Amino acid sequence: MFSVSNRKNDIRLLAIDVGNTNVHFALFSGKTVQKTFRIKTPELNSRAIRQVARKIPLKSVEAAVIASVVPSAGNFLKENLPKELNLKTYLIGKDLKAPVVNKYKKPGQVGIDRLVNAVAAFHRYPRSLILVDFGTAITLDVVSQKGEYLGGIIAPGIEISLEALFHKTALLPKIRLKHPGNIIGKDTVESIRVGCSVGIGGLCDRLIQRVKTRFRPKPLVIATGGYALFMKRYCQCIDLIDPFLTLKGIQISFAKSFAKKFLTK
Repeated sequence: MFSVSNRKNDIRLLAIDVGNTNVHFALFSGKTVQKTFRIKTPELNSRAIRQVARKIPLKSVEAAVIASVVPSAGNFLKENLPKELNLKTYLIGKDLKAPVVNKYKKPGQVGIDRLVNAVAAFHRYPRSLILVDFGTAITLDVVSQKGEYLGGIIAPGIEISLEALFHKTALLPKIRLKHPGNIIGKDTVESIRVGCSVGIGGLCDRLIQRVKTRFRPKPLVIATGGYALFMKRYCQCIDLIDPFLTLKGIQISFAKSFAKKFLTK
């Protein structure tokens, strides 16, 4: 188990967010993100782990903490980080819990990223919240005024939508998402871009508006994930963007489990 020292709020931690598309590594000093590095999840192997040590200064890092929605990748890191980088390694959901009351009917079905998002957001904004994560899937998660995880909504993400249009149709091309120039697409590529930006933004706004009707006062809406900044233009209900929300939730979960004195309120 992690040994808490008498130092101030300066613990160095490697937080690892394993998603379906990318693995995001972040070096924390206390609660501050100092450096980040990404690799593609399918490319995760021992060589990739060693590359992390070249990209992120791991001197004096005291532990690595993983939140993974890909069990095989999370288990691989849990087993190989101690071997390759000589780091004490903890897997959230196995070695420690996300410190949030989970109100899901079947709590084990909730992705750990959704729970640590709730932890991070409520720690910073202790009020009712709607969290929108623009990842491989789009998730909307609801947190009560007490900090309870109430549940949420899952919809196809932008990359899933683009891939589905390409693979499941005979004539639609594979494209890179960019901001469309017109609400009425003048060619096939622009038409897809409108649907996967304005259309998905409208979907999110509608869902958020429906959820908001159940709360007084209205929840704060925080967006995160790889497409959060892109989608801010099309999702009018977003109040704040925090690209490091999941990583912060990992850091806070570790701090509350093993090193409470290092967590500044």
